Amino acid sequence: MANNLDKNVSEIVLKEFLPGFMDDLVLCKEVDRQMLTGSINPNTGETVQFKRPHQYQVQRTPAGDISGGTPSALISATATARTSEYITIDIEWTQLEQAIKLNQLDEVLMPARQKMVTELENELATYMLNNAGLTLGTAGSAIDAWGDIAGTGSYLKALGVEDEYCAVMNPWAAQDLADTQSGLASGDNRLVTTAWERAQISRPFGGVRALMSNSLESVTTGTATGAYVGGLAATPTVTYEALKDTYQITVDLTIGAGETLTAGQQIQFDDTNMLQQQNKNVLSRRGAAIPFVGTVTADATADGGGAVQVVLSGAPIFDVANPQYNTVDRAIALGDDITVLGAASTTYQPGLFFSKGYVGLGTVELPRLHT
Repeated sequence: MANNLDKNVSEIVLKEFLPGFMDDLVLCKEVDRQMLTGSINPNTGETVQFKRPHQYQVQRTPAGDISGGTPSALISATATARTSEYITIDIEWTQLEQAIKLNQLDEVLMPARQKMVTELENELATYMLNNAGLTLGTAGSAIDAWGDIAGTGSYLKALGVEDEYCAVMNPWAAQDLADTQSGLASGDNRLVTTAWERAQISRPFGGVRALMSNSLESVTTGTATGAYVGGLAATPTVTYEALKDTYQITVDLTIGAGETLTAGQQIQFDDTNMLQQQNKNVLSRRGAAIPFVGTVTADATADGGGAVQVVLSGAPIFDVANPQYNTVDRAIALGDDITVLGAASTTYQPGLFFSKGYVGLGTVELPRLHT
């Protein structure tokens, strides 16, 4: 009688596939992960909403009488999760059966899991890049000093983010840091040994987990670049109510005729500065205020008069009625100067720095795919 391995296939494949799959993940391990039990069903469509935390305004009174004050408004807000497509590699059944019989299943599955990991991590990296809202350093300058890594933790800490911090860079940057790590040892050479033998950077450093990944997304900038005086062509609505569910803003800009902006490019609003999110003081570094920066979410081309409308990730919230939600020190307005960061028509592969709670990766339990 011919062998029938159908009953054991799922168990055998998962035992060989899952440990290696989890080991290969880099970026996916550093974000908030959860099983979305009951959150997705045929009625949810392509998006799922998660509740944002409330914020409150503190009142100061000499005798504790708050009867004449204004209570903090309870404003419900949601964060949107987007559903993704299945990632599947279809392997011919007869080949898989043969591999099981020959005890070579791991060799068959290894390139499959690596390809699936790359696909998943590239998708996550692209989503994170296009939905970022902060920038550190100068576009086009390579990560080549440990201050570049420690600075990411300093930035998030100064912003008021209390969470685990992570910086992810490409393998070449990691190699450069491993080379410079020889100057970090004091009293013993463990850091140097790790750096030279494995080209591995020590972690954490400056409170930041520094990791390398080959799945970071590249950005090819459009033709627009540099300063545009009076580049904000209209005054948008920047209240919390208007921006709370997306933390994105649609802005009308005036750049050069026919110039282009591409997804992932960043636009700085020169007259509007970031606020520390706990005490609402202007965020500064070395005595200089840090301007608000938004990230372009989709490619756009200006018309013959230079007019272009773009959606930016990052919310320049300035709400007089609910200042506890403010992220900037003033409302962006018609006539504000803007600066498109980075050189024109240039390909970059930016590193990512973020807190663990910045983005979430949810999974759902799937039905069996075999019959």
